[in-house]
Amino acid sequence: MAQLELKMEKVIEKEFRALENRKVQEAFAVDLEMIMNGLKPLSSSKPLNGLGKGVFELKKNGRPAYRCVYVVKNNTLYVLHVYSKTSDGTPKHHEDTIKKRFKSVK
Repeated sequence: MAQLELKMEKVIEKEFRALENRKVQEAFAVDLEMIMNGLKPLSSSKPLNGLGKGVFELKKNGRPAYRCVYVVKNNTLYVLHVYSKTSDGTPKHHEDTIKKRFKSVK
């Protein structure tokens, strides 16, 4: 399997760099590299059914919890959203952002 290309819009790069916890930021970077190389990520991962076909989230639980949402399409790994949260479930405004960005993926 060929290595996937990584695509992350500037606004998402900014979200990624804005994570307060550098260890989480580094863990997500390693996870994305592993996914690009066809490997399973080290972080917990699950599909986000209902937000788009093939959309997954990387999870780092705690207070706050961190999420990195991505999809693989056409040999490309698209990072759709990176955020922290303090409540259970995915807040609606984050779901809306993920859906909007998923629709823009070609």
